[in-house]
Amino acid sequence: MPIGNGCACVARFAARILGPLLGAVLLASCGGAGGKTVDDTAPGFHGSRQSINAGWRFRLGDDADYASTELDDSGWRLLDLPHDFSIEGEIRENNAAGKAGGFYPGGTGWYRKLLPWDPAWQGARVLLSFDGIMMRSRIFVNGRAVSSQAYGYLGQTADVTERLVPGEPLVIAVRADNDKMPSGRWYTGSGIYRNAWLDVRAPVRLAFDGSWVRTLRADDDDAGLLVSHELRNDDSVPVDARIETTLIAPSGDEIRLPSQAAGLGARSTGVVEFAASIESPRRWSVEAPALYRMETRVFVDGALVDRQNRRIGIRTIDVSVDSGFLLNGVPVEIRGVCLHHDGGAVGAAVPKDVWRRRLELLKNMGVNAIRVGHTPFAPEFYDLTDELGLMVMDEAFDGWEKEKAAFDYGLVFEERWREDLSAFIRRDRHHASVVFWSIGNEVHEATPETQKALVDHVRALDDSRPITQGEGSGLGHDDIAGFNGHGEFRGAIEAYHAQHPDRPVIGTEITHTLHTRDVYRSRTEYRTRDNPAPWELQSNRRDGKSHLDLWNSFKDRVFYVPDFTRGEVWPEEPLVYASSFDNNLVRMGIRDQIRLSEELPYLLGTFRWTGIDYLGESFDWPARTANFGVIDLAGFPKGVYYLYQSRWSAKPMVHVDPHWTQPGKEGSEIPVVVYTNLEEAELFLNDRSLGRRIMGEEMQLVWTVPYEPGVIRAVAYGEDDVTVSAQRSTAGDPARISVRSDRAGLPADGESVAHLDIEVTDTDGVRVPWAGNRLFVEVDGPARLIGLENGDILEHQSVKDGNRKVFRGRLLAMVQSLRTAGVVRVTVRGDGLAAASVDIRVRTP
Repeated sequence: MPIGNGCACVARFAARILGPLLGAVLLASCGGAGGKTVDDTAPGFHGSRQSINAGWRFRLGDDADYASTELDDSGWRLLDLPHDFSIEGEIRENNAAGKAGGFYPGGTGWYRKLLPWDPAWQGARVLLSFDGIMMRSRIFVNGRAVSSQAYGYLGQTADVTERLVPGEPLVIAVRADNDKMPSGRWYTGSGIYRNAWLDVRAPVRLAFDGSWVRTLRADDDDAGLLVSHELRNDDSVPVDARIETTLIAPSGDEIRLPSQAAGLGARSTGVVEFAASIESPRRWSVEAPALYRMETRVFVDGALVDRQNRRIGIRTIDVSVDSGFLLNGVPVEIRGVCLHHDGGAVGAAVPKDVWRRRLELLKNMGVNAIRVGHTPFAPEFYDLTDELGLMVMDEAFDGWEKEKAAFDYGLVFEERWREDLSAFIRRDRHHASVVFWSIGNEVHEATPETQKALVDHVRALDDSRPITQGEGSGLGHDDIAGFNGHGEFRGAIEAYHAQHPDRPVIGTEITHTLHTRDVYRSRTEYRTRDNPAPWELQSNRRDGKSHLDLWNSFKDRVFYVPDFTRGEVWPEEPLVYASSFDNNLVRMGIRDQIRLSEELPYLLGTFRWTGIDYLGESFDWPARTANFGVIDLAGFPKGVYYLYQSRWSAKPMVHVDPHWTQPGKEGSEIPVVVYTNLEEAELFLNDRSLGRRIMGEEMQLVWTVPYEPGVIRAVAYGEDDVTVSAQRSTAGDPARISVRSDRAGLPADGESVAHLDIEVTDTDGVRVPWAGNRLFVEVDGPARLIGLENGDILEHQSVKDGNRKVFRGRLLAMVQSLRTAGVVRVTVRGDGLAAASVDIRVRTP
C-alpha cells in the first residue's frame, strides 16, 4: 500500500521549558523515507523496558528508616507485584473504610527491592515507572525521595539517573499510604497494585505517552492520519534527530510513513506532527477490531537511539442528535456497562487474564462499551478493550473540589488536577477503544466554571473525542449530556431534550437494578419502598422523612414492573439477596432501559450500573458489596445476563429461569421465564409441552408452572429452521465435586491465570443450587492459588485462604503460574463429597 502525502506533510515543533532550563525553539523539515540500516544491537542503543514485578520485600507498617540503604529487610515478606494488601486483611465492621470500602482494612505498607548494577545503565537515562500505587505514595532511590503521587489511580515515572553510582546496586523503597480511610466511595485496595517497570533509554528519546495517531478521515479506499511524536533531549548540547515511523498492518504488510527531521535544543522537548494517508485501511470496529502496530525509531547522527512499538486503530467517531453515535460513519447504539477497578478475589491487583475473562463474558452478553467508574484503570485494561472491540468511556475523576469520601482526591484536587488530567489524557489517547472522555461523576458542588476549565484542558490535549460527565447535563460546557439515576424517571430524558434539542444525550449510569445469582422472587421489589439503602432511611436523612415518605414522593415517576404472583413464591430468601429476574429495581427495569435506548434517536445509548459486582459501596454491615452487577464477584452470570444477551447479541440463544431444584414447593405455581433472540419459544416439563409462544415487546416469555421435580426445557425457534434449547434439571443431594479450567496450559511467566469453575453436584453431575459445602483447594506444582470467590456478598472469610464455602453450589478458584515449567495439579476436596482434580501444564514462554 503506497503512502500518500509525501513531503506535503505538516511538521511543527513546540518548544517547552524544562524546569529552570529554557527549551530551545525547534526547527523541522520533511525528509524522505530512506535512511541508513542500523544494527539495533550496536553499542549505544538504548530503548529497553523491563518488568520489575518479581522479588519485592514487603512490610505492613510505617517507619522512616524503611527508606534507608542500610536497612536489613531480609526478614520482610517476599512477594511479587502487583500486590494489594487490603484484600489480604480481615473484614471487620469497625475498619475505617466502612461500608464504602467493603469493611476491608487500609494502612501503610513499604516495599523494597535491590537492582544490581547493569553496565547498560552507563551513559543512559534510567527511569522507574509504577502504573499505580494506592493511595498516597512516595518513591525513594538509594535513600532519597525521587517521586510522589497523591492520586493512586495514575502512575508515576522517576528519572533516577542522577542517583546511580557506577558499580553499585539501585536500592528502591516505596511507601504506600492508605491509612486515612475512606479514601474512596468504593473499595480502593492498597499498595503497589499495578505493574512496575525499569526503562533504560537514551538521552534523546521519545517521551512517555508522547506518540499517538488521530484518524482524520477513513473509508474503504483510504485513511487520512495525523501522527504526533514528542521528543525529549536530556543532553546538554543540541542534537539533530530523525524519526522514522512504520505501520505494520494486521496482514503483516509494512507501511513506511514520511521520515521527519528535527533539531532539538539542549534539555528540551518538542512535538513533531505530520499528516499521512494509507490505502485500503482495515478499520477498527466492535465487530472487527483491527489493530496496526506503529513502530517509531529515533536516529541521531545515523545511529538508532530509541524505538517504541504501540498498537493503534484506524476509526472515525461522531455524534449527533439525529444519527446518534457514529463509528466509521455507521450508527451504533451504545450497549454499555459501568465497571469498578477491582477483580473480586484479587482485590485491586487484577492480573490481565482476569480482566480478559471478565471482558469476554461481557462481550458475549452483547456489551459493546465500558464506562470505567470513576477513575483511570490499569494500562493493560485498555490494551484488552482495543483487542476485543469494546468501546470505552474513560473517566478521569469521581469528584472535583469537594471531597465525596472523607480522605479522597478532593482534598488535593485544586492543586493536582491539571497535572493528573494531562497524564491521564496523554496515557490513553492512543487507544482506538477510547471514544469518550468523562471528566467527573455526580460531582458535589459542581460549577460551570470548573467544568469549562476541565473541558478546555482536555480539548487542548485531544480534540478528537467528545467529552461528557456523569450527571453533568446542567453545566453546559461538555459535548454530550450525561444522565445517571435522575434519567431513570419516566419522561426525564425526553423533557431535557425538549429544552435542549441540539444536545446529544447518553445514559452514563442507566439503569440501576439488583440481582443475586440463583435467587428469585415472584413479586417486584423497588429498593426505596421494600429494601431502602442507608441514605434512604429516616435515621440518616436530614429532612426527617421515612423511606416510605421518600417513595411516595416519586413513585408515580418510576417505571412499573408487575408482580408475577399475588403471594411470594420464595419468602424464605433473605432480603439482602436480590432476584435474578428483571423485577428488583431502583427506578427503571432492564427492559425499559433497553426500550428507551432503542426508541430515542438523540439518546446515544446507556451504561448500566454495573456490569460486574464490585467490592465496597455496600448497603451496610455485614455486606461487603451490593448486588448491582449482572455478573457476580466470582465472574458467574446472573439470570438477567441472558435478558441482555437476548437483546444485544446476534448468536441464537435461549435461557430459562429459575433453576428447577425447588424442594418443598411441589404443586406450587412457579413463574418460569424464558429469554431468547429468536422469534418463538416452547416450554416443556418432563417432555410435556406447556405451549409455544411468540416473543413480543415484553422481551420475556412467562409461564406459570405447578412445580414437579424433573426437567424444565425451553426450545426456541427462528428462521431457516434454526433451533436452540436450554434446560434445568432437578438436583439430588450433594455427592460430587466438578472442576473445569478455562485453560489447559499457562506460560511460565508468573502472571498468567487459569480460572477454575468448581461445582457441588449430585451423582448425575447436576449442580446443587442450594449447596453450601466447604471445599478445600490444593495446588501442587509450579503455580499458586491467588484467590477463592463464591459471589456471596455476606461472605467474610479471606479470599486468600485455601478453603471456602460454595454459594448456591458454585465457587471460583484463580491459579497463577510461577516462572518454572511443569505440570500443576489442582485438587478440590470436601467432607462427604467425591474429590475432583484437574491438570494444567505450565510451559516455558
